[in-house]
Amino acid sequence: MATEENSSEIVKEMAESVAATNLKSLADAPAFYNNLAYGNAISHQQLMNNIMASGFQSLLAINQAATAKAIESLISTQPSEGAVDVAGAQQLMKGAQTTPPVTHG
Repeated sequence: MATEENSSEIVKEMAESVAATNLKSLADAPAFYNNLAYGNAISHQQLMNNIMASGFQSLLAINQAATAKAIESLISTQPSEGAVDVAGAQQLMKGAQTTPPVTHG
């Protein structure tokens, strides 16, 4: 009979242990999911930062290439070519100053 009492006591202790573990799991769930959501938000922000950095580097490379091409064009232009460009620009500016705007009415 002592064996039956010991085995029922063991079953009772195991049931209490399982119940306590289940309660702890339920109690820890909000903190677990909160930390999971926080981790996901941080991961998402890091991804957005990487995308922005990559885009900025691409724009910087395009800007540097355009600047290099403009400098190359300025350096390779002969003085006689530059004078023609300046004269043409001055004529366009003079035409823009003396031409009245188109009006309708």
